[in-house]
Amino acid sequence: METPPAPVAAPSIVPETLSLERAIEIAMEYNPQLAASEQQVRATDALLTQAQSVLQPRLDATARRVTPVDLPAFSFQSSDSSWETSFSLSQPLYTAGSLQRGVEAAASLRRGSAGAYRSTRQQVAFAVRQNYYAVLTAEQGVEVAQEVVDSAEETLRVARLRYQAGVAPQFDVLAAEARRARVEQGIISARADRDVAWATLSAVLGVSIPPGTKLSTPRPLAAEEADLDTLRQEALANRPDLLAAEADTAVARARLAIARAARQPFISADMSYTLREQTVISGELIGAPGTDFVVSQNSGAIALVASWSLFNGGQVYGEIREAQARLKQAQNNVQTLEQQIDLEVKSAYVQVAASRAQVAAAQRELAQAQEAARIATIRYQEGVGTSVEILDAEANLEGAKTRLNQAIFGLNLSIARLDLALGRDWPELGLASQDVETASD
Repeated sequence: METPPAPVAAPSIVPETLSLERAIEIAMEYNPQLAASEQQVRATDALLTQAQSVLQPRLDATARRVTPVDLPAFSFQSSDSSWETSFSLSQPLYTAGSLQRGVEAAASLRRGSAGAYRSTRQQVAFAVRQNYYAVLTAEQGVEVAQEVVDSAEETLRVARLRYQAGVAPQFDVLAAEARRARVEQGIISARADRDVAWATLSAVLGVSIPPGTKLSTPRPLAAEEADLDTLRQEALANRPDLLAAEADTAVARARLAIARAARQPFISADMSYTLREQTVISGELIGAPGTDFVVSQNSGAIALVASWSLFNGGQVYGEIREAQARLKQAQNNVQTLEQQIDLEVKSAYVQVAASRAQVAAAQRELAQAQEAARIATIRYQEGVGTSVEILDAEANLEGAKTRLNQAIFGLNLSIARLDLALGRDWPELGLASQDVETASD
């Protein structure tokens, strides 16, 4: 395998021999899209903590510096500045279940974000597989193009020898030179495709791939046989986006309960206590000259608070109607996604079968093209065949190799798409068992 034109990366991140499993592991660690999805999970974790906190007692403390202004002539309050420290304790007693439904909604949001994160992991794993196989396919394409160039060079050499010996016309030489020029353009294009494939794989991994990196996992040439109904059931049970959609439905149901709870009274228990500095009152103010009184100003209160919205201009009614619509929308989204999953599984299943048949047909075509090229070469070298015959045979062989290369990539991609449609996580794909020490097919 030739050195990929990619920027230098730390060897500790991308090893010199890169397996498909390791490539997926690197993407799981460095892909920025996956990192953003992980932060969303952490955000919903925090929302769940917030929702759970409102069920607990709330204790607040407030301290302030008070400076009396314009006191009346007779007051027990000191005219000096003083500190006040207040403590308040509150506990909701009855909220018609709205707080509990809020916790349920937050927990469902957490499940939904976890499903979205898992879906993103599967998408990233699919992208790595797609581009990993694309690099192998592109490298194989360069090898095929190089074989074609070598074959064209050999055909041109033979044509020149035969022309110099006077047993072949100059047309054979001109035709061979034209073919060589054409296939040289093909190898330039193949190398450019390879460079793009390496760059795309690097972008998916989220790190640069150093020069000299070799890929060790070969492209699969076979796919597992499975019953379509079994695959459908697996997808409905495992697809994380469906689990996320069902979580959205649970969120909508909880929010509807919260909206309906606004029709009920809310009851809470409150307790407060304020600490104030003691003040000294002169006895002259109360007819006891020569005596000073120390007065404590601490005070507290216990309250049972009930609130009930009796009229709000239809706000609660509107919130209930909105929540009902959101719930119906979420339920319809689940049904739509189930239909989409069914279609994706069936399409991927059919594509795998078609790709498998295309690989088999391309292998047969290649075997026949190789035999035809061998016969045409012998005939031309012995002087009983024409240059047109050998050039056609070589062109057919080139096309057969290219079509087999693309058919194998199509099979690889369809297998990866089926795994994605089934909602399979990347550790479950059995990739490690496929690793061998080879640069390409």
